[in-house]
Amino acid sequence: MTALLAIASAVIIGGSDFSGGLATRQDSTFRVTVWAQLWSGLTALALVGLVSWSSVATVDIVAGALAGLSGTFSFVCFYAALGRGSMSVVAPTTAVVGAVVPVLVGLARGESLGSSTALGIVVALVAIVLVTRSGHDNRTDSRALVLAVVAGLGFSIFFIVLSDTHDEAGLWPLVVARAVSIPAVAVTARVAVGSLVPVSGRSRRLAAYTGITEMIANVLLLVALRRGPLAVASVFGSLYPVTTVVLAWAILRERLGRNQIVGVCLAVAALALVAL
Repeated sequence: MTALLAIASAVIIGGSDFSGGLATRQDSTFRVTVWAQLWSGLTALALVGLVSWSSVATVDIVAGALAGLSGTFSFVCFYAALGRGSMSVVAPTTAVVGAVVPVLVGLARGESLGSSTALGIVVALVAIVLVTRSGHDNRTDSRALVLAVVAGLGFSIFFIVLSDTHDEAGLWPLVVARAVSIPAVAVTARVAVGSLVPVSGRSRRLAAYTGITEMIANVLLLVALRRGPLAVASVFGSLYPVTTVVLAWAILRERLGRNQIVGVCLAVAALALVAL
């Protein structure tokens, strides 16, 4: 169940990343991030009452705040990288970093994994690496790659801290995350570009869609992180580049290399291994 929830989150977040990347190609990364975060927060408030909760401990609040700060910083870096380089290179690079660090933390914590699950994790990591190797695009400069790596480190913190929250807190850690992140990114945007709202209606719609779907994916990921090993949830939650790459191929006509096609197939095989 952990792998299925995480992969469902990955499918949704991959589409969210695609729309966010499109928005940043038409408007400021900061304005897009503010608008997306605002809609993400509104979605969290709308969903919080649908999930039962009984108490919110200090660790849930602290974890939510850390997730909000790390997530905001990561999204700014990630959307900037998507705006500068090829989506089919940037998104998987971020995913590799965001997946490997939580796996190492999970193993250091003494998480026990079955043989098929461990093999599935290895196959999934190989799949993510292969999806990064497009071999056809030279528009991704070094700055975009650095931003992608930094974003991945931030997302790994997001995975780790949310895995420490309790079921009794429901979705409140995600609400806290947005309560922290929205003011932070709004102040940053105000200083950097002087305004908070995307200029064009299309950018606003894309950013709103990004925020709404991102929060829905986060809800699924939160449940996955609480139900199963951090290593499993983080790796399968990091398969979102598959969706981003497919959308970039279908809509933007970004070419897929043989390695990427193999990577997509391996992602499916990895899920089957973990489900055994």
